[in-house]
Amino acid sequence: MLYQLQNLSEEERIVVQQSPVWVTLLIACADHDIDEAEIDRAKEIVHIKSFATQNDVKHLYKDLDSHIDKEIDNALRSLPAKGNERLVLLEEHIAKLNRILPKLDSTYATQLYNSLLSLAVSVAKSEGGIFGIQRVSPNEKQYIHLPMLHKP
Repeated sequence: MLYQLQNLSEEERIVVQQSPVWVTLLIACADHDIDEAEIDRAKEIVHIKSFATQNDVKHLYKDLDSHIDKEIDNALRSLPAKGNERLVLLEEHIAKLNRILPKLDSTYATQLYNSLLSLAVSVAKSEGGIFGIQRVSPNEKQYIHLPMLHKP
């Protein structure tokens, strides 16, 4: 278990550990269709963050990296088929962090928040556009700043 999460309940630890998966799926599903290229890019980003991140959040990604495929597959199976319902559920999952972040060390909470924002932007920019122009769709733009998540 990550030492930063040891004071949380088991349910709260799972929410934190799953948060990169939910953010990935929120952005990948923002256009009401699951974009495989965005999910593949998110897997790469999780892997990169597992060794390149220079703060304690690296351990969260390192832990997730070994089973990211399974976690994304399980999360996808739990989502509704309809795009709007799917987005509402993903927003609810991410919003659960709002009651957990204040329980974490303030530095770690800020690092996690910033890391999730970075992940959202990277996933959104991974697909679409022509020659890099308009890579982030209007639907993705409304989610890349994770408006359901309060800054710690």
